[in-house]
Amino acid sequence: MRFNYKGVLLMLGALLYFYFLVGGIETFLNGNPDATAAWKTDQKEAFYFNILIVFSLFLLLMGIFNRYMVSFILTNIVVVLLAVISYYKFSFLGEYLYPWDMLLYNNIFNLLPNLYKEIDSAKLLGGAAIVIAIISGIVAYAFIKKPKRLIRLNPWIRIAFIGAAAAFLSIFIFYRSIPNVEASLKEVGVTNLTFDQIRNYKTNGFLVTFLLNMQSAIVLSPSGYNEKNINEIVDDLERVPPKVKPDLEKKPNIIFVMSESFWDPTSMENLTFGTDPVPNVREHQTGKILSPTFGGGTSNVEFEVLTGFSNMFLPPGSVPYQQYIKDELPSMPRYLADMGYQTTAIHPYPKWFWNREEVYKHIGFDKFIDIDGFTDPLYKGPFVSDEQVTNTIIDQTEQSEDPVFAYAITMQNHTGYNEDKYPEYTVETGVPETVDPVFNLLLRSYTQGVSDADKAFKQLIDYYENAEEPTLVVFFGDHLPAIGQDYKFYKQADFVARGPGEENWDLEDYQDTRTTPLVIWNNYGAPTPEIETVSTSFLGPTVFDMAGIQKPLYYSILEQFSEQMPGYTRDLKIDAEGNLLNVTPDAVERIKQDYQLIQYDLLFGKQYSRDALFKP
Repeated sequence: MRFNYKGVLLMLGALLYFYFLVGGIETFLNGNPDATAAWKTDQKEAFYFNILIVFSLFLLLMGIFNRYMVSFILTNIVVVLLAVISYYKFSFLGEYLYPWDMLLYNNIFNLLPNLYKEIDSAKLLGGAAIVIAIISGIVAYAFIKKPKRLIRLNPWIRIAFIGAAAAFLSIFIFYRSIPNVEASLKEVGVTNLTFDQIRNYKTNGFLVTFLLNMQSAIVLSPSGYNEKNINEIVDDLERVPPKVKPDLEKKPNIIFVMSESFWDPTSMENLTFGTDPVPNVREHQTGKILSPTFGGGTSNVEFEVLTGFSNMFLPPGSVPYQQYIKDELPSMPRYLADMGYQTTAIHPYPKWFWNREEVYKHIGFDKFIDIDGFTDPLYKGPFVSDEQVTNTIIDQTEQSEDPVFAYAITMQNHTGYNEDKYPEYTVETGVPETVDPVFNLLLRSYTQGVSDADKAFKQLIDYYENAEEPTLVVFFGDHLPAIGQDYKFYKQADFVARGPGEENWDLEDYQDTRTTPLVIWNNYGAPTPEIETVSTSFLGPTVFDMAGIQKPLYYSILEQFSEQMPGYTRDLKIDAEGNLLNVTPDAVERIKQDYQLIQYDLLFGKQYSRDALFKP
């Protein structure tokens, strides 16, 4: 490249254009130019990083094609197309585009009919026509006029462009693996807020966050992973017989109800309630669940329950249902199906959500009843009611001659706690003066959903109390509700420490915002286990014990680990004495490594241990 004024000006012109392009994309995604202007000021480092990411992509393409206009057009197409897809994904699902979404191209086709109803097709087609016309015009001009290249790069400059661009993009893609990069980014205010992806995208910008999330799609094998070590771990395990031996003629039905955002709001001492919203769950409560998520990420909770795997051994921000489960996988439903159970998943929402349609096939469910499987369902607010889910569970056990394993995920109390969510309310709530009054309206809406879930739970156990078939019911909330950005409601109510994010929190704050009620109930007289707090990964052995079912050998490693560390998440660990920790104790390190190696083997590796660990 000859370093003449023309070339320099063209490159500076592209950089200036990308300045406005990034601002336009953020305004398009967030729908608020004032918010974009504030973001440019408050998060100026992140803003400039987004510009440099686009410019680096441009340099990379320049190095590859040695064509200024071709590289410029391709850069615009890639960046704008990603933003448009993200915009419509967020409009429909309330989530931005993630790198692992690229692996789920089949879901795009399932989503298109729904998107067509949501978008203004005339505007979309009009915009597409304009873009196509502009690109066609440029291409036609290039072929007909055959203009001289605006910039011609020599081979060394092309190599330099490719190297510099790849190095800069790698800073964000591999920020955890390159020494000091993560700390340096934090120093300038760029942190991958994996626990709250909406805030993540709004704080860091679309392109920075998209690249930061890429490393979550990469899982490297842990140290020591090989067939010999896996076999040694398996050989050291001993199958533990069920701790309960109920005198039953047939295996009991096993029913899981993972209640959307179910939690006991009276845990917040500064709030007032006209009546107890959860009297039935409170009466039968067995203990508490330590959830790996807050405010969302339901499928990650489900993943831990059904597989016994831990999100702790996956990159932060991972969504296993979307990223990792691509083939047959040993799991609770598959094991129970091999033991003669009819395995049914129930969720009154479209089956492509969280990629459940594919995942449930891979983990062994015989049947999946999604929203299309309900006939004239009863709605409460915008979603199918918890009462309807209870009725569907009962129908499944009535219709089956075999014992039933049902995993039901409710939808009624999903986020969106608007004051007009329900036409009428049977609950009253109150907040202190320190809390913005609008949060009382949201709290009332949320509490109405909790109260309805509690009534649906009572309906379920009342039915099986008098049923002839032995039945075990496991009821728990997947996570606390997100009410206000950045825990605003919880902070104003002094439930957790105030300040940006979680920087002023102690371990008790994490415990308060990550634990939900757990009920394990049965109608055949099996003793209720004594549980303080347990991670969702470790529910399986307890449930199998109460059902009197032979446990897979794999559960031995879960029992060994949970005996020392019953609560185990990224944010919080709880040991057998109830002590709260933020790191894994040295005494637990060996069994943790075994657990991690086995999980890697089954989820990503050669499955050396599968046959031995999951034979009925």
